[in-house]
Amino acid sequence: MPLKYEVVTRDIESKIRSGAYKPNQQLPVAEELCRIYGVSRITIRRALDLLVEKGLVVKRRGAGTFVKDSDALDATEDDISISGYANYARTHGVSAETEVQVFEVVEAEGRVAERLRVQKGTFVYHIVRVRHVHGKRGLVSYTWIPITILPDLTEKDVCESLYQTVAKVTGLTVASAHRSIRAVMPTDAEREALNLPPEVPVLEIDQVVYLRDGQLFEYSVLHRDTRDYSFEVVQTS
Repeated sequence: MPLKYEVVTRDIESKIRSGAYKPNQQLPVAEELCRIYGVSRITIRRALDLLVEKGLVVKRRGAGTFVKDSDALDATEDDISISGYANYARTHGVSAETEVQVFEVVEAEGRVAERLRVQKGTFVYHIVRVRHVHGKRGLVSYTWIPITILPDLTEKDVCESLYQTVAKVTGLTVASAHRSIRAVMPTDAEREALNLPPEVPVLEIDQVVYLRDGQLFEYSVLHRDTRDYSFEVVQTS
């Protein structure tokens, strides 16, 4: 069952995306939102903070909370990394395919153990996938997940949506992804998988993903085709 602030967040997000709340429109003040949803100010504060994290609203000191300009609400390719390819495809009416190249259980060592904050030797899933959207081979993803979070994970789950699977098993949705991004040259295998010319680099996205309860769920390294790709950074105060 979703928490109260998650229910509020989803409802306001739905109203923003449907146009009920227009770009640059001020949201009702906290007291009014408390009355509308029958919740406390703390719940409203958490909901608004989450909407800020999603890049949907901005808080202006002394003025209130406003819907971001419509350009900021356009879905970008970067949305895929956090919402999942299956969800992105369903939402935007496009095709998405996954080719699973590796699905195995290994012991976490080195950087994997460090990024997942687990002891060396902890059993984790190691998953390598080539992801396709709009008929294009968008990226190669290397993912590690502690098996204690999803003890019965199957290759079918990996082909579909890891984020839907973890929500079904744990009742928790993905809250945030913490990323570092840089350009690197692909391996020969990646170049072949993504059909890249010799001179084209890939964008490396090194990320850890957290669930709503603060649990570190996933460590991934994504190597994305840089052709026809851009991303936008939204900074809030």
